[in-house]
Amino acid sequence: MKDKIKLFTDSASDLPEFYRAVYDVGVVPLSVIFGDEEYKDGVTLSVVDFWKKLADSKELPATNQANPHDFVSAFQPYLDEGYTILYIGISAKLSGTLQSAHLAKDLLENERIHIFDSRSASAGESLLVITAAEMLKQGHTVQEVLEQLEKDRASSGAYFTIDSLTHLVKGGRLTKTQGLVGSMLRIKPILRVTKEGTVEVEDKVRSTKKALQTIVAKAKEHNLDFSTRKVAVVHSLGAEAVEELKSLVQQELQPREIVEGLIGPTVGTHAGPGGLAIFF
Repeated sequence: MKDKIKLFTDSASDLPEFYRAVYDVGVVPLSVIFGDEEYKDGVTLSVVDFWKKLADSKELPATNQANPHDFVSAFQPYLDEGYTILYIGISAKLSGTLQSAHLAKDLLENERIHIFDSRSASAGESLLVITAAEMLKQGHTVQEVLEQLEKDRASSGAYFTIDSLTHLVKGGRLTKTQGLVGSMLRIKPILRVTKEGTVEVEDKVRSTKKALQTIVAKAKEHNLDFSTRKVAVVHSLGAEAVEELKSLVQQELQPREIVEGLIGPTVGTHAGPGGLAIFF
């Protein structure tokens, strides 16, 4: 008899609704806090509403990890029905959410729960979820899926550029002086997701055009055969060069498929509006 397997991710993956529906992926929400108001990402606050609230907010919202209880209540009904669970989560270096999933597994005392650290976020997480979903649909075992995810994670990468330094200053990632100087010089930082699953500034350029060329060139340096891979082109609200980035990716990398998406609250809080990213 074939194992019944339920795939889960968290809302930090920004998994497009299409894939969520087609593959019936369970999504455990993180929280977004604006002042005294706490919202469940994607449940009590949609991505579009988040961006509207962010534009109106003087203070930067906070994001809060999913807690162990959130995972227990998500997993329990499926375990009761004999399912095996595979959860692909946001980098443990970026959020305590993955740790909460491990605590939930301890509480549930169940070996049928498998937890995989994407060492990424947003579309980097989503691409792994999509791979897992496609493999499970083809009848692969959880073990085979985990082996493939290990391989994919080892060769994955992500580069993004942000429109303004305001949010990095508000979030304490840059000092006010660095932010002011950067804004005056119209600097566009290029950030990358490291192999360990942290985010670092990789480069600084002076125009959007140069930023787009740089992030695609950085992806190209990985020397991968993109014709066998999906590349995600995602953006935060207000990004104007999405089509430009897509055609650059198509031209330079020639991927098997381009997955598009809107960055949600977990990454969006720090990136701010107008951000553009590629994940592969």
